Amino acid sequence: MLSNGVRVGMVSTRLGGSRLAAALLALLVVTSGVGVAQSGSGQPAWADQAFADYQGMVGAYNDAITSVDLGPAGGQLAGERVNLVVTDTDDTTATMSFRMDDQLRMTELQQGERADATLRMSTDRETFENVLAADNPAVAFRSAFTNGDITFDGLGMTNAVKWVVINNGVNFARALGLF
Repeated sequence: MLSNGVRVGMVSTRLGGSRLAAALLALLVVTSGVGVAQSGSGQPAWADQAFADYQGMVGAYNDAITSVDLGPAGGQLAGERVNLVVTDTDDTTATMSFRMDDQLRMTELQQGERADATLRMSTDRETFENVLAADNPAVAFRSAFTNGDITFDGLGMTNAVKWVVINNGVNFARALGLF
């Protein structure tokens, strides 16, 4: 025991049992990541409607995609497992995920992230809503990508390198006025 009443290797008896329990409870609440304003999914309030709108658009996108050239990224998207991250003006983000099949159709839609994602697709909410509302969402998607309003980041070493090369090629073509 030290001269100030603290036992070495033990909690001070001066704290008292209820104060110690309250301190531990407060520590657990702060470190648990549970927020009062967050839903259980960690998605913002607008995410449910955004996902419902997205599900409604996918049929039109899938019908149109086989006749739309997606440019340099098109062939590389086949088979990708995608986490789509949409950021609103207040910096809240909603995440949806899907798989691109060999014909670049979106399948396996779900709200939230995929644990096995190979690609992160990012955009702002305005662009997302413009693609959803477009007469031809596949053409709107291509335009948003070539304009830089939708970005791709590969997940994992090989995909990261692949998408850095593709993104740099698209940026170079955009700088030359090719898009």
